[in-house]
Amino acid sequence: MQQVMISNISMRSIAIALPEKTEFNYELSDVLDYEEIERLSQRIGIYSRRVAEDDITAFDLMYQAVENLLKNTYLKKEDIDCIVCITQTPDYLIPGNSFLLCHKLGLKASIFTLDINAGCAGFTHGLIVLGRLINNGDMKCGLLVVGDTLTRLVNPKDKTERLLFGDGAAACVLEFDQKGKGLTACWRTIADDYDKLIVPAGGMRKPNTEETNITNLRKNGIYRSENNLAMDGAAVFSFSIQEVPDIVNFALRSCNLSSDDIDLFIFHQANKFMVDSIRTKLKISAEKVPIFVEGIGNTSCASIPIAISRYALNQGINKISGRLCLTGFGTGLSLSSIIIEVEDLIVTSL
Repeated sequence: MQQVMISNISMRSIAIALPEKTEFNYELSDVLDYEEIERLSQRIGIYSRRVAEDDITAFDLMYQAVENLLKNTYLKKEDIDCIVCITQTPDYLIPGNSFLLCHKLGLKASIFTLDINAGCAGFTHGLIVLGRLINNGDMKCGLLVVGDTLTRLVNPKDKTERLLFGDGAAACVLEFDQKGKGLTACWRTIADDYDKLIVPAGGMRKPNTEETNITNLRKNGIYRSENNLAMDGAAVFSFSIQEVPDIVNFALRSCNLSSDDIDLFIFHQANKFMVDSIRTKLKISAEKVPIFVEGIGNTSCASIPIAISRYALNQGINKISGRLCLTGFGTGLSLSSIIIEVEDLIVTSL
């Protein structure tokens, strides 16, 4: 595994945005019977999810998250020197969402922009990239904006994925800070299994056609077209339960820390069963591992900041201080784990 220490940065604030519509699993009686819905919902810890309406895109949610930052924190538009956008569901193939955000927000022309197509490890990957951009002080304030509307890619008749995925976005501010404690990051890529989480059609290799849009019965009663998200659940679970504990332990050793030294472990909120399995293997107490998937769903790259926001909301606080271990894992297949100490991290929630 690769490991790097990024100094001279501090995480200042986080804001989230969720669509208004809630979809309940019991509404999926055309796909599953009641007993199966109840059994699966209990296992994954998701009985309802936030789902974007047809006229709402990931960009709209990302823009709302940034607006929430601007309204509820000290952040000013003119302070933003660079912006990194993470999404798998952009408004356009060209240009990326970062340019759309700059346009709609009216940001300065000297801003540096970067778009990254990354999935469930997108937030932690993005912190590494943004941290590197600002830690030498040439740029003082960076904005990481993450968001997806993966429900658009799920076939309505897919009885496994439709219960899992929700839509959401988040924005996070990193600042150059010579007194900041920085972050330590580790990452790993298992690219041989890239096809275990994939949308087969829609790119240049296989463009969308009438043929790729045909829904067929796959296996275990699952219906999908080649335009839909296809996940090998067993392979992704095996990857996660094997690789995530290893990278977390590696990150802890890199910092000469034990799990006792971490205040909160925030994992990608894939589902309750997945996070509980990882926590059990790591032998971490449940109190240190918040899980917030019920009412939200698996929101891909936005799930970690959404979980941080929900944790603060449940605690009745709007600032967080302490040592955090943040770990994202998924598409690629890839994962990254970050240990960062925050002080008065401002958390705004809907």
